[in-house]
Amino acid sequence: MKRKGAVLAAVIFIAAGFPAWAQAGGWGPYFSWGRDDPTAGFPDDVIRETLNSGYVPDPLKDIVREAMEEADIDFQIDHITFGVLYESAPSRDKLFSYRFALGFDIATKVEVQDISFEDIPVSISGLTGQLDENGYGFSMNHTFAFALVRNSLLKWWIGPGLRLNFNYYSLDYDIEAANVVIGGGGETGVNLHVTPNVSLCLGGGIHYNAFGYGAGTNEVGSLVWGDGPFYFIQVGALFHTGKDRNAWAASQAVP
Repeated sequence: MKRKGAVLAAVIFIAAGFPAWAQAGGWGPYFSWGRDDPTAGFPDDVIRETLNSGYVPDPLKDIVREAMEEADIDFQIDHITFGVLYESAPSRDKLFSYRFALGFDIATKVEVQDISFEDIPVSISGLTGQLDENGYGFSMNHTFAFALVRNSLLKWWIGPGLRLNFNYYSLDYDIEAANVVIGGGGETGVNLHVTPNVSLCLGGGIHYNAFGYGAGTNEVGSLVWGDGPFYFIQVGALFHTGKDRNAWAASQAVP
């Protein structure tokens, strides 16, 4: 019941602000490709089960425990995202604008690329693999853009961005998994004004994110935390509304 109430409150909040948003700025579709490269460690329960499996001799348990606790697991997750893009001032002669992207996200590859152990010259990158299933979820990005170049042909902007991403996986043997990513970094892009009321958007950025990945069944589960960079490129289109319609023609008109 609490969850339904929270969702309803969010819908009411967005709906209340939508008329003001719709009267200014620009709306349109976007598509992006991105890659998460986080580094995490072994979950505590995996370490515990390994030590209790019977395959590790008692004299070596402390050594194995320490090695697993200090190990680095390098993941790689590729994303394809498409959805809705909004910008508060895509073409007007304004220094600052706010950009918001909300999209359906597909994790097309989740791969363990390497597992390395501190102070031990051992790598098992050749023995790692990737999930056979795609992950489905959402991606939300907030960008605070500062336009360094603004004219009737284009707008070049740069600024910080914040990202939240979630994906869900349904695997074999009744195993379910999910990952969540949150972080931020630098972004840049250009709005090419192909007509007085339409801009083609090209952009990208580099973020540094906190990363969580969990998997399990109804009885047992594991959770790992990590961090690492995220790289992405984005293309989209913005259809101008309100004061952004014919913005440069209006600013150059003789009073």
